Amino acid sequence: MEMSPYVLRQECDDGIVYFNTKNNHSFLITKQLLEKLKTDEETKEQYKTYLEQFHYFPEDDEVNQSLRKIREIDDTLLEFTILTHGDCNFRCKYCYEKFENIAMSRETEDAILKFAEERLSTGKYKIFKVSWFGGEPLLGYRTIQYLSEKFKEICHRLNVEYVAIITTNGYLLSPNKLKKLVSEYKVISYQITLDGNQNSHDCQRVLKNERGSYERIYKNLQAMKDSELDFFCTIRFNISKENLENVKSFLYEDGVYFKNDKRFGFAYHNVGNWGQGERSDKDCVTLLEYDASFELSQLAISLGYKTTLISHFLNNRFTCYANRTSHYMFNVRGLVQSCTVALYHHKNIFGNINKGYINHDRLRNWVIEVEENCKSCPFVLICKSGHCPMAKRISKHPSEVLCRSIQRVVERNLALFALTKSYHDILDVG
Repeated sequence: MEMSPYVLRQECDDGIVYFNTKNNHSFLITKQLLEKLKTDEETKEQYKTYLEQFHYFPEDDEVNQSLRKIREIDDTLLEFTILTHGDCNFRCKYCYEKFENIAMSRETEDAILKFAEERLSTGKYKIFKVSWFGGEPLLGYRTIQYLSEKFKEICHRLNVEYVAIITTNGYLLSPNKLKKLVSEYKVISYQITLDGNQNSHDCQRVLKNERGSYERIYKNLQAMKDSELDFFCTIRFNISKENLENVKSFLYEDGVYFKNDKRFGFAYHNVGNWGQGERSDKDCVTLLEYDASFELSQLAISLGYKTTLISHFLNNRFTCYANRTSHYMFNVRGLVQSCTVALYHHKNIFGNINKGYINHDRLRNWVIEVEENCKSCPFVLICKSGHCPMAKRISKHPSEVLCRSIQRVVERNLALFALTKSYHDILDVG
């Protein structure tokens, strides 16, 4: 029984895991059932019916049909990324940002609100998602409070679901502030970085006054865990040559506190060449020559930790937020952008919300369209011809380089997905 080329396959100790990129369905078929299928016609028919039910066989025009369904879902989502403050209380040794001590003005806040209401009033959106970003977004906590109240009011009136997430260093995330963010402002997802245990973290992620930041962040994370609030927190580790071993040791030491709490997951990323920002040449870390995130994720899973982003990088909804036509980023001065990495590149500027101007045609051209020659690739429904506009439009990486990169990511995440045993079904004998 030949499956669709858009079904991914991963052998594991228990059997074979299949992941259908057309609909994100997955299952494990055990070795025992695979043996039985060789001789038992009734079991073979039952298996065939199961595969048909979840569209595992080739279908007419299956790529275009799947892409159409993905677009239909994407078109119901409006996303804003809002840089609430121009400064940060940290000076991390791999940061790509340039800072200025400026808060968002009420003029800019109200212009964003006006635009949000205009878009949501069209009736096409079911979900409005806001990502609070910076600088350090909690330096702009006043903006978060003001806009959150207004966004909630607009969404309630227009019958749109409102959700918010935040990327924060966690230093200012006191228990009282967390409670307000979750309970009043619907900030349900958090990304907070710890670069290993205290020694390595305090070398890479230092305060503006050059002091360490680990102790306070860790206490805030402990308070998160000790609360009964409903949220999800990704603890991110940025891996360099200097902190690799310390990141591993975190799993056996301070990380244990979060191990059995389903609200916490770990995510590993190699430090990349993201840009110099305002750093001096001496404020840097040594980049690794191989992808350590895979081995660290394997280790974390083997020790019983939840790791994030695995199924995310297999899901056919996967694409960078900057590759969505209904995503808008607003910096602290009101510039309309898309990518949170290419902050200072002219190709990543699409208007000014204070002037009521957005070049929507230019923004649409920024988004990557799926190329015809990609449609025979088994990864196309995940990759969508590159998924990262910055890599294609600014860095101009050749297509073959992007292809190899996404293939490695998908294959490694498929292996990790099998390890987590988070597939939908297990098909076994009996």
